[in-house]
Amino acid sequence: MKHLSLILLLVLPTLLISQTVKTAKDFDLEVSKPFPVVDAKVKDYFIHDDEILAIKVSGNITLQKFDANSLDQKSRKEVSIKKNMPRGFVHEAFIQNGDKVFQFFNVWDKPNKTEQIFVHEISFGSMSIGSKKLVSKIKGKVKSAMGSNKINLYQSFDYSKYLMVYHRHPKVKSDKVNKDRIGMTVLDENMKVIWEKEITMPYTEAIMDNLGYTIDSKGNAYVLARVRSSSDKTKSHLELLKYNDSNTPKITEVKANGKHFPHGITLVEGKGGIIYCAGFYGEGRSANGIYVSVINKDGAIENEQFHDIPLEIINQNVSERKQGKNAKKEKKGKEIGIHELDLDHIIVNDDGSFLLVGEVYYVTRSTTRTSNGGTRTTYHHHYKEMFMSKLTAAGKVDWMKKLTKSQTYSTSGGGGFGFGGFSSASFNRAGPDLSYKYMSTDTDHYLLYLDNIKNLNLPVNKYPATHSSGKGGFLTAYKIGDADGAVSKLSLFDLKDVKGIQVYQFNTGRIMQPSNDEIILELYKKKKQDIMIRINIK
Repeated sequence: MKHLSLILLLVLPTLLISQTVKTAKDFDLEVSKPFPVVDAKVKDYFIHDDEILAIKVSGNITLQKFDANSLDQKSRKEVSIKKNMPRGFVHEAFIQNGDKVFQFFNVWDKPNKTEQIFVHEISFGSMSIGSKKLVSKIKGKVKSAMGSNKINLYQSFDYSKYLMVYHRHPKVKSDKVNKDRIGMTVLDENMKVIWEKEITMPYTEAIMDNLGYTIDSKGNAYVLARVRSSSDKTKSHLELLKYNDSNTPKITEVKANGKHFPHGITLVEGKGGIIYCAGFYGEGRSANGIYVSVINKDGAIENEQFHDIPLEIINQNVSERKQGKNAKKEKKGKEIGIHELDLDHIIVNDDGSFLLVGEVYYVTRSTTRTSNGGTRTTYHHHYKEMFMSKLTAAGKVDWMKKLTKSQTYSTSGGGGFGFGGFSSASFNRAGPDLSYKYMSTDTDHYLLYLDNIKNLNLPVNKYPATHSSGKGGFLTAYKIGDADGAVSKLSLFDLKDVKGIQVYQFNTGRIMQPSNDEIILELYKKKKQDIMIRINIK
């Protein structure tokens, strides 16, 4: 199984009294000494040789080094962005490779109307920031969100190659005329450019959607696209475009029996250079089944598999009325599925077996009148069931599981304008304390998330109470056995009482795994102090 591993052999206490969350007796919690808080929008954590390096970006770049054994802060360094970084610095992403962390950032050269993507190295040992290297210099603007997210990064299975992708703004606003322009840069493990090019897609945006990207260990970049028929927009097929430093891409049609993929389909490289292609197929906005195939070294599609999601899984934790409706639909041969299920991860194991992990996520909205005669629109982000399935190297289903949860996050803004319709896919998944964190061991898989305390003793036939972002909650994990898919629900701790301390600012991105018998995360305890928390196996 791949390197992301976590051992959380916790069991839900058999007796839960007065809705008190208790860590199992086989485990204990350790709390570090408090240390001064760093207020920053960007916080990321990296582990190497029993050390934790926290990098936090705001007005400064703050580097904190912790001893992963004692949890003590060993050193701290502040790097002024204003004094040490180029004017217009905007953080993009971090990539770790051994004892190095690479930070990508963009700088907009306004006088020359040029977008610049840079990278610099941050060393674990010296906590120093190296000189910036120019990765791409792009004449004109690229698509972004609030100045960042101008690039996406993908890595090969062996971490030797990286693919950086950006998207140009359209030349013309009509999808019927415009062809998407994509920049691709392939880098080695030291972030040295191997090849780069800007590509115009072979079809207009009206009939072509780019669904997934990946990079293999030889430096080949892949784009998976959905191409609709120009004469009948209800019909479509998939195409795999393979790019390298030659001028002509290799295009392979992926037939997939004409299935629709309402939430996309994606690619990932596995061991030996094999590319896995997988997604949830269905009608409308629901996922009815799993599609998988592999692309061999010659670029040919092999071993296409289609697996319907069984009715008993779809009906789990839904109302009896809904279960009855689904059963009637199935008898009539109508499509049923899991509504708004997104594919998040394809995890490839060393033996060639692999897992698909996804989550139900969608956005609804409500509009109200304000006291001054205007309107206010509220967007409600819903994070619902998680889904996991293990497939063999031959593409056969080992097991499928739907794991219930319910979380929500709301954002509001002024109104007065109308929409012709919108898709949840156009929204980033807001709410840092929501969604889930996937981790695994050699024997088990874990999905960690914040839950409502009312769900401590939730029966399997009941729908869970909703947890709202910022409203406390208790850290929960579903444990799924790799061999048989056996599921157990585990309680770790309540945010209101971690060894007598109430903690705040939980974020799934702050969960770390320095070794196979512990997890560590950073939390805020007020009084301008942070703490590290460790869950140990005795």
